[in-house]
Amino acid sequence: MRLKIKPEWLLLAAFIILTLPPMQRFLEQSMVTHMLVQLPALTVIGWIFGRTLPESWSNKIAPWNRWGITGMALAIVIMTYWMLPRALDAAVSEWYVELGKFITVPAMGIALGVSWPQLNPIAQGVLKLEFWATFMRLGWLYLDLPDRLCANYLLSDQRVLGQLLLLIGSAWAIAWTLRVMFGTKIINT
Repeated sequence: MRLKIKPEWLLLAAFIILTLPPMQRFLEQSMVTHMLVQLPALTVIGWIFGRTLPESWSNKIAPWNRWGITGMALAIVIMTYWMLPRALDAAVSEWYVELGKFITVPAMGIALGVSWPQLNPIAQGVLKLEFWATFMRLGWLYLDLPDRLCANYLLSDQRVLGQLLLLIGSAWAIAWTLRVMFGTKIINT
């Protein structure tokens, strides 16, 4: 007999694992793992959950999220907030901000999962370009500033994060260029 596990239960298990104190402390001990592992993992959990919502829920949301605009606006506001160094610091220092992170970041993923397919391809392209530009701006900012932006993280951590953001942004740009020039799809961008 084969046990069939619903995807929603796997998402819930992944979410619970991320919220357990040992995993939480491990991921938040470094600015790199906090921003490039924990936050994206919570977003992906929300994204997948948003893609698996029942049709009846999607129909109820549809009048409020015409063409995906409302959901994308919500996602952009949440993403912008969690990119602020002050927000990262507060999430490490204050339990209620941490709780807010574990609610809002998956909510951002849900909004992305529901809204992204509804967006016009031109709007998707503009948002992809803006997300890429944000990676590059933050990478440059974290790498170039002589002072720490986060009180809970070392300057060396900030610089490593800046280098990684610039590296990821550069890889993303190369992948787009190859796709545009040669029709090659390296990663799903």
